[in-house]
Amino acid sequence: MSFVITTPPTPITTPHPLAAVNYFVTINQLSSRNAPETKEEIAVSQQIPFGDTLAPLIPYAPVFLFVLLFTVAFGMQVVNKIRSARHMMVAILIAFFAASIPTVLNYVQQGTRQEARAGPEEVPRQVRVAPQSPGSVVISWETDAPRVGVVRFGKKPLTNASGRVYIGNDQMSVRMHSVQIDTLTKKQPYQFEIMSGNTWYDNNGKYIEFTY
Repeated sequence: MSFVITTPPTPITTPHPLAAVNYFVTINQLSSRNAPETKEEIAVSQQIPFGDTLAPLIPYAPVFLFVLLFTVAFGMQVVNKIRSARHMMVAILIAFFAASIPTVLNYVQQGTRQEARAGPEEVPRQVRVAPQSPGSVVISWETDAPRVGVVRFGKKPLTNASGRVYIGNDQMSVRMHSVQIDTLTKKQPYQFEIMSGNTWYDNNGKYIEFTY
């Protein structure tokens, strides 16, 4: 008589994504390094009462300008005793196009400000620094909207002069960003920050830091 000893199968568990790789850094979301400067500029602009007084009148500027130009053109027609309908239509069209200039400039200016303003769709999220090969790491992050990603990287302490700039993904606007950094030294602390769109981002006012 023979006996066969059986053991229950060992359950296979799928490791957590962060446990699969020995990440140097994992940050859920970065913060805008330019935020304090932006708030300061807004505070300074609010100290100018003259601009705040005229701001509500800007939508009515084309109407005032149209009435003024039409009055001047009509007055010139009366003085010159030219009453033809053709000349009157020309005067009205000239006054209309001239009056629309402030509105067009206002819309252009508002559009430029909206493009320059940092939005939540370009905030770097899921920032990770993972080992790639001996002496190199890959810095990766995500954005809700396609943006060109840039990394300023260098040895601690990082400065604008000492840091080297890396542009990720062949300078293309993407959502999944990655930059590979080579020739790193063991036990050397490094720092970096990320530019997304036109804004620099860091870890709550401090450079993102790790030791290789």
